Amino acid sequence: MSLHSQGTAAAEITPDISEYAYIDTKPSLPPEANIELKQEPIAETKQAELKPDVKPKPESTTPSAVECIRVVEDFGHKTFVISGVRVHFPFQPYPSQLGMMNHMIRALNSAQNTMIESPTGSGKSLALLCAVLAWRQSFEAKHRQTLANVRQTIRRYSEHNSMSFVKQMLAAKHDDLFAQVPVSKEGSKHVDTLQSADSGNISDEALAEAWNQIIPGSQPLVKPDPEQQVVIDTTIASPMPKPDADITPIADASPVLLLNQALSYMRETVQFILDQAKATPPDGLTAADMDELRDYIQNAAQVKAIPRIYFGTRTHKQVSQLVNELRRKTPYRLRSAVLGSRAQTCINHQVKKSGSIDEECRKLVDDSMCGPHHIYRKLLAHKKLQRQGDLEIWDLEDIETLGRETRSCPYFAARDLSGTADLVFCPYNYILDPGVRGSAGVELEGNVVILDEAHNVENAARDSGSLEITDEQLHVVAAECRMMVDRGTLRMEHETVGTLASTLVNWLKDSDHPYEYLEFDTQTAVWPRSGESLDDLLERILLSPQFVAQLQKAVSVIEGYIKDVRSRKEKRRWDDENNLNRYKKGQLMEEEEDSRHLSTGSMRLLEQLLRVLGHLAPDSPFRQDYRVACIRKSKSQHMPEGVAASGPKYRPRKRRKIGPDLPASDCVNVLAFWALNPGVVFSEIASKARTIVLTSGTLSPLDSYASELQVKFSSTLEANHVIDSQRFRALAVECGTSGELLEGKYKNVDLLSFQDDLGNAIAEIVSRSPDGMLVFVPSYSLLAKLMARWKVTECLSEIEVHKRVFIEPQGGSKEEFDRLLTTYRDSLAKNRPASRQPALRGAIMFAVYRGKVSEGIDFSDYFCRTVVNIGIPYPAFKDVKVVLKRQYNDDRSTPNRDDPSQGVLLNGAKWYDIQAFRAINQALGRCLRHKMDWGVIIMLESRFAQRWNVERLSKWVRQYMGVYRTFDEAKLDLDAFYKARIKEDIDAGIDDSLANDILPACSSLGLSSPTTVAIHTVNSPLNT
Repeated sequence: MSLHSQGTAAAEITPDISEYAYIDTKPSLPPEANIELKQEPIAETKQAELKPDVKPKPESTTPSAVECIRVVEDFGHKTFVISGVRVHFPFQPYPSQLGMMNHMIRALNSAQNTMIESPTGSGKSLALLCAVLAWRQSFEAKHRQTLANVRQTIRRYSEHNSMSFVKQMLAAKHDDLFAQVPVSKEGSKHVDTLQSADSGNISDEALAEAWNQIIPGSQPLVKPDPEQQVVIDTTIASPMPKPDADITPIADASPVLLLNQALSYMRETVQFILDQAKATPPDGLTAADMDELRDYIQNAAQVKAIPRIYFGTRTHKQVSQLVNELRRKTPYRLRSAVLGSRAQTCINHQVKKSGSIDEECRKLVDDSMCGPHHIYRKLLAHKKLQRQGDLEIWDLEDIETLGRETRSCPYFAARDLSGTADLVFCPYNYILDPGVRGSAGVELEGNVVILDEAHNVENAARDSGSLEITDEQLHVVAAECRMMVDRGTLRMEHETVGTLASTLVNWLKDSDHPYEYLEFDTQTAVWPRSGESLDDLLERILLSPQFVAQLQKAVSVIEGYIKDVRSRKEKRRWDDENNLNRYKKGQLMEEEEDSRHLSTGSMRLLEQLLRVLGHLAPDSPFRQDYRVACIRKSKSQHMPEGVAASGPKYRPRKRRKIGPDLPASDCVNVLAFWALNPGVVFSEIASKARTIVLTSGTLSPLDSYASELQVKFSSTLEANHVIDSQRFRALAVECGTSGELLEGKYKNVDLLSFQDDLGNAIAEIVSRSPDGMLVFVPSYSLLAKLMARWKVTECLSEIEVHKRVFIEPQGGSKEEFDRLLTTYRDSLAKNRPASRQPALRGAIMFAVYRGKVSEGIDFSDYFCRTVVNIGIPYPAFKDVKVVLKRQYNDDRSTPNRDDPSQGVLLNGAKWYDIQAFRAINQALGRCLRHKMDWGVIIMLESRFAQRWNVERLSKWVRQYMGVYRTFDEAKLDLDAFYKARIKEDIDAGIDDSLANDILPACSSLGLSSPTTVAIHTVNSPLNT
């Protein structure tokens, strides 16, 4: 039985759930839970119908018996025990959501990487949030119990064995620096308090006081309040003594003090006990105790700390949507934070008015001239951000508003809050880009990384590993270095950096470069090339390994100097009581001569350069994954920063062809280091993170994605859509209204006959399709040609009779696009009759694949009833980066005998195809956003009559795609479908918005009371 024909009885839906998940119900539920258990009849599942899409770990065992999902009503939420973890969910989940949660929890339990493809609108984000937070809660409980058990075992050992080994351990660890331990005179009176700590009979406050009496200034190893979910460290550094504390030499330490130190260095203590135990356990311990200690040592890396969750997605708007899901729909409350850009959170009017917010902010902070930054710590302790506060879970808009109220900097407050948060939301460039990751304080070691909307991760990772430097940037670096040399500050170091910058500028401006990629206003030369290797080039431009080593030392010394300068500035600011008052009055303070240094922008550029050069080092495994380019382009291509391309005041200069007659002053010269392997960046993330979860509606083909990222994914999942197949149509039309093939290849798109056929076909669809409609084309240039042609033929006027026309702008600001989108939606909402009949006049949005409209915008219900796709959006065939990437993949498409560890990639042609179909799949997901939605997907492209092209579409589309030879045949099917759905809407008498509100109550399983649903599991991978 398919997912699209769900029944209401538990027995009827059993096969659907068994396709998705193994549900483990062995862990018991709390005694206060009111559970009604009953077992429904088990429906037969045909093994032949199941395809191995889910790939579990080879060593994992699959349940072979009939097991149950336990459903518990809990304060308006339902609780499921999935793979040993209690998951709270706001309503009855779809089978696909159960599958995603189970799949994710199994990957987290085994510390493996996984990929999940689930169609947009299937409740993916909510399922992932509930699963990962439930798993973390379970992990924390086990973590606390493990530490408590080990501490009790050490105490029992101390009661029957000598603890003198602690003296040697401490002496060796501290090299006699801490050969004496501070202990107060009253410390021995608190022995009983400490020994009863694990019993739970005393308060945390009393326990903390007991520890402080034994070692003044120490922090106790307490069992934390489970509601606080505080990260526990298993080690406590020996504190420095307070002035009034007595000093006890280690040789004279009491048994209680030695026990304290043994617990402080728990791992070393456990290892000593295991080393001393030969054939039999030590006195006071059992074989089970020894097994537990061995498990503790083996899993020490995981026990060390509770993982932080980094949840990344593509844009800040999508981050905000995730925060709202957590806040409004889940019962989970934990310390969360959101990382955002200065542009979104800055409240300093001077900075906001500047051309570059980032650079102006860094300058003011460096000069201690930003008032909100001076007092940003006020936000950290604000009561609204505390547990059970009004903003316990906040997003960037919340903290920006709070920052304006307190005049404190939201940007730096958010960064600090992320350092102590359990869950951090961010755009995924904060995770992928090593420079951004470092400056934002993102720590991946042992933590969990979830990347939603991950279909762009491959390109984003390549971009994060690449670097482009203009001659203008190098000029700035050289000038700043000359200034520092003239002042006599770190002469040798600044001369080293300045010499490199000047050398690169002169090389970039050399007119004798062998440019081989020639475009109208751009010329590009690429290395390695025939006659000159990459090593030869780097030697010629002063980037040999020997000079890079000198550069690293110089930059390191300069960084230390800058830190010292900033530290002195900070000290002076706090020492001078009038300093802040002068700033508040708007008075500028004169910069002292000894506080000048290279700008933050120059230092960031040097750090990025050194990072890339590290990948080009002779011993780097990524040495062959880079291409170096010299690019010369017209300045007319470069728009002034902060100016929208479509803005009325911006008039770019006429494009001028690059050539010998074009003065150098009219050109921008760029030194580029292009990473062709996303694994350059992603492999480092995978080596640090405990688990990586990639999820999107358009990851297919999953195997190719894994090979590109050069990371092993132990399991993958492809989920079906939650919408019944009767509620949508997917069709491809081979011929237009004239009977000619609609083949949107490069050679055809300029033909007037092709443009007219497309226009007539869209006009026919517009006259039939109700409400909103989206049309996607491969490029902005083609979109402009179509609009111009249809205006001449009056086809555009015919379209406007039925729908108001909107066109996605190329470039432009976010605010401009948001206004356009609001106008589109308002035009549909205002034209709808009181009944559920379609709008009197609809709206149509023409957009471009990979543009703003195709990514992350929700066009649910009447905002989009039809999506029309024109052509196949292959990347620009002659684009230099595309050419190099195809060549690179061809070279890596066969195993390397010299380096067997090197992964095999798809050949260049297959990689090229995949880029196009991922863009199509992303556009298809703009409509059909929830279970009760309906719509039509139309491919006006003859190449979709070929089965291999259909197979590249997402699973939920390809299995229902119908192909029509003529447009008249397609019209008949469209008319029937539209009429049936419109009649159904009118008869239902419920508004779309109300349908969305009651959606959670529309249980896909048809269960209205606490129920146990039996699931038949099989010993093989399951089809999703």
